[in-house]
Amino acid sequence: MTELIRLDREGPVGILRFLQPTKRNPYSIGFVEELVALLREAERDDTIRVVVMTGGDHFSSGGDLVGFQSEIAKGARATSEMVDRVHDGGRAAYLFCKPLISAVCGVAFGAGLSLALSADIVVAAEDARLCEVFARVGGCPDTGSSWLLQQRAGAGVARMLVLTGREIDGRTARDLRVVEECVPANQVEVRALEIAREIATHPMFGVQTAKRVMRAAAECSYLEALDIERDAQSVLLCAHDFPEAMKAFSEKRAPEFKDR
Repeated sequence: MTELIRLDREGPVGILRFLQPTKRNPYSIGFVEELVALLREAERDDTIRVVVMTGGDHFSSGGDLVGFQSEIAKGARATSEMVDRVHDGGRAAYLFCKPLISAVCGVAFGAGLSLALSADIVVAAEDARLCEVFARVGGCPDTGSSWLLQQRAGAGVARMLVLTGREIDGRTARDLRVVEECVPANQVEVRALEIAREIATHPMFGVQTAKRVMRAAAECSYLEALDIERDAQSVLLCAHDFPEAMKAFSEKRAPEFKDR
């Protein structure tokens, strides 16, 4: 069977490499299954502190519409089950407990764009091509993009991109706050790895807790967010790393973190 994704390791950073850039890394069921399995592997590996997803010259052209036809032909129930399997990829990326960064070059269309946006941070090439292509083919957003786009860019921008099916480049995506950073194409992976290594220097118990708090707070009110922060901070204040940081500061030395 053709390997569609590979998990590489560079020190504390895991790199999920999509291996079909000449085919623009179609978002097939096989792709999703490998993605889910490798994210689980990276989650279990304590030597991996941050993960970068990259497709090389192309991030992903989106759903494998030709490959999906056999399931669609079976009717509504089979189609619904297939779409849910497709959603497993975005679900696994969004729920990944460690920091996740997307490095986007070339095309990121449809479900491919949704996958990119499920990461915590997105670094895009200036000439990357991003598109919520669904309106062009008679579909609607899936793989979480209806929610992810509104969280990142606001409801108005999200509706504009979804309803027009408009293609935007990396610069425009940054200006619209769809992505966080925009750099020349040959610097995308370099920049993503720089950010990953910066994050990896911090104590991971705190970083993963912070990620969980940020995700939870995005779906609640201000007062509910205060409660979420209180509960999480109370645990961290009594853990090893936060008190160690305070002690090291008072003793004018570097802290010795243990990720707990």
